[in-house]
Amino acid sequence: MFGKMVVVLISGMLFFGCGQKNYQNSQKSFASELNRQIEEVGVDSAMGWFREKKDLRDFSFQESELNQLGYRLLYEFKKTEYAIELFGLNVQKFPKSSNVYDSRGEAHMKSGDYGPAVKDYEKAIVLSEKKLFHHLGFLASKSYAATKLPNDDKKLFVAKGNWANEIAFVFVQGGPDIQLNIDTKDALHMMPNSGELLKVYPFQSQMLNPEILVADPVLTPSQSAFENAVSVEILDKTLTYLRQKGKKIFLIGHSYGASICLEYLSTKVNQAEKVVLMGLDLNEDISSWDSLKSGEYIRWKNGKIPYATEVFWWIPDDFPKKGSFNGVADNLTSLVRSNMKKNYLEVLREEDFDNIVSVYAENDEANGCKSREEIDFLISKKVTVVGIKGNHHSMMNVHFMENLYHHLIYGKSME
Repeated sequence: MFGKMVVVLISGMLFFGCGQKNYQNSQKSFASELNRQIEEVGVDSAMGWFREKKDLRDFSFQESELNQLGYRLLYEFKKTEYAIELFGLNVQKFPKSSNVYDSRGEAHMKSGDYGPAVKDYEKAIVLSEKKLFHHLGFLASKSYAATKLPNDDKKLFVAKGNWANEIAFVFVQGGPDIQLNIDTKDALHMMPNSGELLKVYPFQSQMLNPEILVADPVLTPSQSAFENAVSVEILDKTLTYLRQKGKKIFLIGHSYGASICLEYLSTKVNQAEKVVLMGLDLNEDISSWDSLKSGEYIRWKNGKIPYATEVFWWIPDDFPKKGSFNGVADNLTSLVRSNMKKNYLEVLREEDFDNIVSVYAENDEANGCKSREEIDFLISKKVTVVGIKGNHHSMMNVHFMENLYHHLIYGKSME
């Protein structure tokens, strides 16, 4: 998959998982043996060995190992045709895996052979239990259909950790993405003793209804506003559920997730003790968005100078699905813009500022650096304002999240 390859080189050899041999059946790992051939005789000769040995029963075949080595051929050695062969073997060995088709599709796209690329991606989508973000561009466009919420509020969020805790940490992730990204690297898992915390992750509108991102025509401002209101309703119902369980709530939002938190503050009765807004201004400068072309979004050089770039920059201009990808990008932009066009410095009630912690990065490439005027205004409202060095995601680290935890729980300074 795009951006998912992780390869570790040790003394010139590729390290796969727990070693070079599959001890489950004592057979040699085909991928490790092929990699040894590559190191000893070179890629071209090793591929001769590959064609001779790939159908023998003398080896064990592991999907992840073959996939990693395929990416090594594709990106390290720049041998696209060889990568397609290796990914093809993975398809043969694991025909029910979405990932093997996804990887071969990527290799076909790199080769410029778009027909097989589209077929592989479409097969990957059929087999995938969860749609990945880049799958959206391969889906057929549909007329907009508003998101409907399930009747069971417990289906509006995912909870991890200890329900016996009095305190619940609620994290609204950035994006907009089409699935929750919960793992050891998400913000709440970086807090002290995270395994013992109660960590809650609300869904967002486009997660429950990804088809709004393939809407054609592109989402109107009113449709985007409705979908953002659905995300706010999900958050409100989640917090209400937690309060009914007697929980004290700390709400944390990053980027687009922070905009949902802001809209929650401005339209609902706040049920959180503190609301932490990371990587987002309360008065975003989106004036540069007016010049965007289809498929583009805005980034900020050094956090100060806006410029346009493509969302799906890796999709070639002559790719047959290019228009579909541009449509997805435009729907994303419409959804994000709906919240960010508001000046929450003016919209929020006076009492709302009492509970806010505002965190910004000095070189934020996604939203630009917070203005001096906004910082001074927030300080005048006695808001805790924290500036950190780095980019849009620089607060997503153990050190910062530990400091935030101690600030929320014990009132320690964030300075």
